[in-house]
Amino acid sequence: MTDIDNDLVSRAQHGEQDAIRAILEALHRPVIATVFRFLGTRFRSEVEDIAQEVFVKVFRAIDRFEIERGVKFTTWVYTFVRNHCFDVLKRRRLPTVSMTARDGDDDAPVFDPRDERARRPVESVENQELGEKIEEALASLGEDQRLAFVLREYEGLDYAAIAQVTGVSEGTVKSRLHRAKEALRNRLSRYVGHSA
Repeated sequence: MTDIDNDLVSRAQHGEQDAIRAILEALHRPVIATVFRFLGTRFRSEVEDIAQEVFVKVFRAIDRFEIERGVKFTTWVYTFVRNHCFDVLKRRRLPTVSMTARDGDDDAPVFDPRDERARRPVESVENQELGEKIEEALASLGEDQRLAFVLREYEGLDYAAIAQVTGVSEGTVKSRLHRAKEALRNRLSRYVGHSA
């Protein structure tokens, strides 16, 4: 997610429409992508509305963002994304499967979410099937693991930022990521090959 300049945030806090519009333009795609990846295809038709609800909450609370605390504005926004997505899931409880990780190499790639073939269906049937299997595998993760994985692998947040967004320690973030990667590796092994 693009970092937002503190001067822009300050101007938005003072009600400057150009600053508000610039923040919306910068964060629109990342927020929608995170909402979609976290909630999954079941919510495909509602992603825009859910993202809009997040932005309403962000701008209603923007005066409470304290620039001097040193927290990135984007990290603060992801906290709203997280909380709102959890609220959406609570309203319509989705079944999730708990998966425990085996001991293994946490750095072995599950799949590269930046790979266009893995991120969205393309013309070939094999790649479309892989995209669907990745979505299913992500949806099968527990909510905490799925959020940590999406924030790290798709949005590129570091452990400290994910810890701030999720309200847990960096150690817990690393543990959730390890379990998520192991679970995804197990679910996707027949589609992406076994890691060495």
